[in-house]
Amino acid sequence: MFDYQSLSTRIGEQDFVVERQFNVPRALMFQVFTQPEHLKRWWAPAPYTIPVCTIDLRPGGIWHYCMRSPEGDDHWSRSVYNEIVRPEKLVYSSTFADEHANPIEGVPEHLATVTFTEEGGTTHVSARFQFTTTAALKVAINMGMMQGMSTTWDYLAVYVQELQAE
Repeated sequence: MFDYQSLSTRIGEQDFVVERQFNVPRALMFQVFTQPEHLKRWWAPAPYTIPVCTIDLRPGGIWHYCMRSPEGDDHWSRSVYNEIVRPEKLVYSSTFADEHANPIEGVPEHLATVTFTEEGGTTHVSARFQFTTTAALKVAINMGMMQGMSTTWDYLAVYVQELQAE
């Protein structure tokens, strides 16, 4: 059985927040958010996969990945890291991109702030996704971003428990 609390979400005027407590150390949670071999295992909502994931983990560095649908359609994204405080915080801006990491015009960009707080051997992860306008937030929610995050964090909970068991 997996030992984690349920997901908490909040929607603001121009942002939404996803939070969860995980029964694993903070250092491990930071790794699974910053290393391609880990992200490939949990980041995409089923039935999508992540066949390509590269990370240059430094301020100004790019995280570029591809989510592939079961039909073989590729959906690329890119994030640019603004701030990295190991193992406490990641701040990055994200948007859809092409296979060369060039942003796609007309798709709302967001700023993500992910914090990792250790509390007695467990880790509280909070991710805030900020948009420039209420309309941009609505576009992201209508595209399923919040639902997708909820699903992937379910995979994350299972994945980190499997890592702990190894």
